[in-house]
Amino acid sequence: MPRLVVLTKKQGFDSVLELLSLLHDLSASRNMRILSDMSFGIADSFSYGSRRIEKVMEYINHNFSKNISLTEASRIASMTDISFSRFFKARTGRTFIDTVNEIRLGQASRMLIDTTHNITEVGYKCGFNNISNFNRIFRKKKNCTPKEFRDAYNSYGTRAFI
Repeated sequence: MPRLVVLTKKQGFDSVLELLSLLHDLSASRNMRILSDMSFGIADSFSYGSRRIEKVMEYINHNFSKNISLTEASRIASMTDISFSRFFKARTGRTFIDTVNEIRLGQASRMLIDTTHNITEVGYKCGFNNISNFNRIFRKKKNCTPKEFRDAYNSYGTRAFI
């Protein structure tokens, strides 16, 4: 059962102690569920050890809501489709499509938490042109539907630590 915390304005060292107490409670909590994965955050700061991959990742992060093709990514990397596909998998450990979907799911997770858009709208705004596909991929990667994800976040109140 979550502990109800009533915050009063603390001054000086008391505020530091209150923060440390809150952080301790969070670290010791056994009633936690992960609402997001690494794709939730901005991937711009991550280095792939390749300028080509970094240019493609930047393109994906800025255009996730649009149709992104392997051919377009290959063109950005100045490679053929097949060469780029192999190169991308070798550098990132994931296929190009899986990476695009991870970024889109990260953005969808953020939108499900931060907005009141309906789930269909979130799917379309994140680049999924088929809601069935959005729901299927979301369930496969997050082990819950977008609605269950939103409800899980909302059940923790207006603030949650992710």
